[in-house]
Amino acid sequence: MEFRLTQESGRTYFIRTVEVREHDPRLIKTISEIDLMTFSQPTWSHVTLDLTLRHGRTTLLYADDLAIGSCHCVRSWDNPDEAVLFAMAIRPGWRGRGLGSRFLQGVLDGLARDGLRSVILQVDANNKAAVRIYQSRFGFEILADEVDARGERRIHMRRVLRATAANDTLGELSAG
Repeated sequence: MEFRLTQESGRTYFIRTVEVREHDPRLIKTISEIDLMTFSQPTWSHVTLDLTLRHGRTTLLYADDLAIGSCHCVRSWDNPDEAVLFAMAIRPGWRGRGLGSRFLQGVLDGLARDGLRSVILQVDANNKAAVRIYQSRFGFEILADEVDARGERRIHMRRVLRATAANDTLGELSAG
C-alpha cells in the first residue's frame, strides 16, 4: 500500500506499508513506543516482541521515514490457513484520518495474496466502535462473546479472505 496524505497545512506525506522480512532488533524500541502510546497496558515485553518479529508477520505503517503504526499476525495452530491478528496500533496524532482502515485493508490483502483463507481477532467488548467497523467495513463476523481470565469481555471475530486487485489499495487521501 502506498499513497500520499496531504494535511490541512499543505504538507504532504508519503504513506506506505512495509512487511518486516528480516529480523531487526532496532525495531523493538520503535514498536514498543507505538504500543505504549496506544494501549492502556503494554502488549509486549522485549522477549515477546523479539519472538514475534522473528516468527510472526509484522507490518509497519510509515509516514515518510517515521513508523507510525504496526500490525502483528501469527498463523493459527488450530487452522494453518488462518491468521490471528493480535495487535494493531497507530501513533496518536495520526489517528482519525482513515489510515487505520487503509492499513488494515492492506494487511488483509497481503494475507490473502499469501494464500491465507481467513483471519481472526479479538476486541474488547466495550470497544463498540471497533466491533462495528470490523463488521461493517471489513466483513468480520462475531464468533463468540466471552469473558477472559481477568473477567473482561472479549468479542472473537473472523473474516474470510479473498484476493483483491493491487490497485484497490492505491490512491490519494486528504486529511481535512
